[in-house]
Amino acid sequence: MKDAPSNICFEVRPPSDLTESCIAAWLRLTAQPTFSSPFFTPGYTRLVASCVEGVQVGIMRQGSNVVGIFPFELEAPRRARPVGSVFCDYQGAVVNPEIAWQAEALLDGVGLDEWRFDHVLANQPQWAHFHSVRDVSWSVDLSHGFEAYEGCLRQAGRAPLRDVRRKVRMIEREVGPLSFSPHEKNHELLDTMLEWKSAQWARSGWIGRFTSAWECQLMHRLLETNEPTFGGLFTVLRCAGRPIAMHLGMRSDRLWHYWTTVYDPEFARYSPGLIMLAEMIRHAFWMGLRELDLGKEAFEYKKRFHTHTIPLSEGVAIRGGGEEAGQ
Repeated sequence: MKDAPSNICFEVRPPSDLTESCIAAWLRLTAQPTFSSPFFTPGYTRLVASCVEGVQVGIMRQGSNVVGIFPFELEAPRRARPVGSVFCDYQGAVVNPEIAWQAEALLDGVGLDEWRFDHVLANQPQWAHFHSVRDVSWSVDLSHGFEAYEGCLRQAGRAPLRDVRRKVRMIEREVGPLSFSPHEKNHELLDTMLEWKSAQWARSGWIGRFTSAWECQLMHRLLETNEPTFGGLFTVLRCAGRPIAMHLGMRSDRLWHYWTTVYDPEFARYSPGLIMLAEMIRHAFWMGLRELDLGKEAFEYKKRFHTHTIPLSEGVAIRGGGEEAGQ
């Protein structure tokens, strides 16, 4: 351990070596609304650590109390990235808001010279010196239920659900009845979804994912995960019994994160992805979830469906970099 300002001490452990009391303290820290995302949970970190090497957890203590958690993934000695790399849509240190801390001292305390990030919480001022690009995640507030959400959209002059209902009537008239399943534990169908997604990326000229063993393993292990504060949700929209849109996401105990989604291009004119999203929003509240986070990238559908945004930033935190690092 190493002493730091504010009488904070640090230690680093692999996720498999965390005590029950440390996990319990971590979960208490994520009870703060700021850390509602499943990416901040111990379940997510442990899931990734079961698929890749190099995942570590920095623990911040004041005396015997755990006051902060900082998971990271080593990519070289003293250099790290967020846990899960490009799959991690929320990043940062999970810290008691009453604790004063500094990013440079945190890096030093956990033995890092550099931490690259691209979805760090912009409202954590400790990282502000290192911000190079600012962005937002688009999110849907469902804390008052679906009808209140739809009323909020109407007040904002947006009517995406009306358009979705028109598409539903069209596809059911021309093709067949729709059915929606918020979660299925179907590994064979998950493989189909990953194949569709890879083909979609190839058509778009993007570098695909799910080409390495650990990436596919991550998705399948997520499908099997169902903890009180973290789990996977594999959602399927069918038409006449045939899957036409699928989504694999994750949840905390109160937030559903929209993650990997794809639809059958044969049905593109019916907007099956948007029909599925509308059904996810409709079902979320009854599943005990109070928010659906759509992630970064300012796609038009996110602008139409969202109720609020969450500021995020990307950059490189460098030990001893100070203000100059972000310039």
